[in-house]
Amino acid sequence: MKKVKIAFWIVIFGFVGLLIYQNRIFFMAESHLVLNLGFFHYETPFLANAVFFVAFFLIGILMTYFLSLFKQFRDAKVIKALKAKESSLVETVATLERQLQQQKSAAAATPPPVSEPPVMDDTIDVAAETK
Repeated sequence: MKKVKIAFWIVIFGFVGLLIYQNRIFFMAESHLVLNLGFFHYETPFLANAVFFVAFFLIGILMTYFLSLFKQFRDAKVIKALKAKESSLVETVATLERQLQQQKSAAAATPPPVSEPPVMDDTIDVAAETK
């Protein structure tokens, strides 16, 4: 399965490389971005389109990383709470097992009451055979 995954990623990167190579004129063309908010105006210097693609890709990766980082902190807090609950439940089970062992040992220490054996009659009734 590991080799299949590696082959899959090689194919994906191959197609992306082919796409970039076949459109290198577009990626090397220079352009600029404009931000006009009415009270604020900014223009980037002329850069190749590839620089913008890489910059926005990296910004997306950073945003994803930070959003998942907050989720990891939240998950760590939940795991910590669940581990504390598990340890308290394990302690409760151990206490109950000790109590059960004490009850069994107390029951084994006192002999069961001896009862009188049932009285057996020596007379046996036999049914008569009929022909």
